[in-house]
Amino acid sequence: MRNIMKRRDFIRTGAVAGAAALAGGLRGQRALDKGTPRLANPDLAVVTGADPFLAVNKGLEALGGIKKYVPAGSTVGLLINAPSWWKRPGSHTHPDLTLAVILAAFEAGAKEIHYLLDPLADYWKRSGRAAGHGKEIAAVKKCSGNYVEKEVARAKALKKTSIVREFLDCDVFINLPIIKHHVGVGMSGNLKNLMGVNTNASNQFFHAGSGAKGEYDDIPFLAQCVADLNTLRKPDLCVADAVEFLLTNGPAGPGQLSKLDKVILGTDPVAVDAYSAPFVDLKAPDVLMITRSAEAGVGRMDVAKLVVEQLTV
Repeated sequence: MRNIMKRRDFIRTGAVAGAAALAGGLRGQRALDKGTPRLANPDLAVVTGADPFLAVNKGLEALGGIKKYVPAGSTVGLLINAPSWWKRPGSHTHPDLTLAVILAAFEAGAKEIHYLLDPLADYWKRSGRAAGHGKEIAAVKKCSGNYVEKEVARAKALKKTSIVREFLDCDVFINLPIIKHHVGVGMSGNLKNLMGVNTNASNQFFHAGSGAKGEYDDIPFLAQCVADLNTLRKPDLCVADAVEFLLTNGPAGPGQLSKLDKVILGTDPVAVDAYSAPFVDLKAPDVLMITRSAEAGVGRMDVAKLVVEQLTV
């Protein structure tokens, strides 16, 4: 459960230890000056500021720009943690964060953008900026509801799942979770959010497939299923909301809220979740979803070795 892992895409030597501005957070990291992004190829961009829309744009700039991830003519799939059942404050991804990603993707030349799970009905009414971008929001295609059965070749627990077709077919997959407390698995972030591409029946297997009676009676099995699911496809980009989120009684709330005004961007879902674990008073090695996903080769959890660029807006 405590195993640290190997990383998939690249290893950066001489990694600069970035900073967590959160008090009592990630030790051994150095804060960079605010302002213009200046690190070459950071693993993560962490942007602090009251406006999540501007924070996303600053973070994308730090990572090399949206065109690095969204080629012209591509089809983009967005997985937003804002389904119809997450209605309370701190339970769903901030709509201004999502809007920034949509506008950036269209500006990069995306041919189509699809929801992989439709957001709650009044989602865009919760945005202070949406009224000025009705055309772009309307252009995002709703989830088809067309699910296909998919074998999970590298699975230890989840041998197959029924998954929305757009997740498999889109050229670019962008994960937009909210970092928040989760009463069962400790925290919800990129890794847990991927359950949003499944059918309800598949997700029920995560909770009860081992024979467990209660929803969270077998956390090791649930965590392994989440890790297995994440081996199917890794995000091309993660944009995680740590603006205002549930610190207790997640994932649905109501609960105590924490307001950090942070957005975390990167390409490694394990790294983003590991970095964000202290936001909900956890350590990455104590979150079984993170350790199992790292062991499966989904990403890296050695936070102290990540190149992290800290910015403010």
